[in-house]
Amino acid sequence: MIQFDKVSKRYPNGHEGLSQLSFEVARGEMVFVTGHSGAGKSTLIKLLAVLETPTRGELKVAGTALARAGARTIARHRQRLGVVFQDYRLLRDRSIFDNVALPLTIGGHAREEIGRRVRAALHQVGLQGREQHYPETLSGGEQQRVGIARAVVHRPDLIVADEPTGNLDPQLATEIMQLFVNLAQTGTTVLVASHDLHLIQRMKRRVLVLDRGILIDDYRPGASA
Repeated sequence: MIQFDKVSKRYPNGHEGLSQLSFEVARGEMVFVTGHSGAGKSTLIKLLAVLETPTRGELKVAGTALARAGARTIARHRQRLGVVFQDYRLLRDRSIFDNVALPLTIGGHAREEIGRRVRAALHQVGLQGREQHYPETLSGGEQQRVGIARAVVHRPDLIVADEPTGNLDPQLATEIMQLFVNLAQTGTTVLVASHDLHLIQRMKRRVLVLDRGILIDDYRPGASA
């Protein structure tokens, strides 16, 4: 699903966000990316979302090369991608239903289809019956669940999350991570960037460790040394 082949990203100020990064993620796999602040986690997420493009190297998602992709190809890629942010990025003047429905509304889906998918997505994250509530009436954990529902409502092949539990207490963080595990179990590829090492260790999943933009470890629980 994801292929990085010697990918580097240098910003205009000279900062090297990623350097010669190579790894692959299989379809349906759940992988964590960790490292200290500035290690390159957010840069990696931005490249996958085509918010940034590589300076060098080849990046493919589902066989599509993104570095040289045109607008139409990028649009198709984003239709197969769900993104979850640390700060939720919900529209405060819209109901939970409208927030979750946004990708489907933009995609031109029929009204009845939107209703079915939104209700299913909210049920998936444990927020059934909350469609007409507004973001300010929800807790931080509930708002992040809305963000996840919005990311999965269009049934993406790949979900990427940038520090999705950074604003949550440990119990809520564990609950949110379990939602990502459940998504991976349905066949969705999930990549989560997080600095929470204790939480990552409890999840017992593959971990890519970055340091100053360089991949220094690819830890796979249960793999022989």
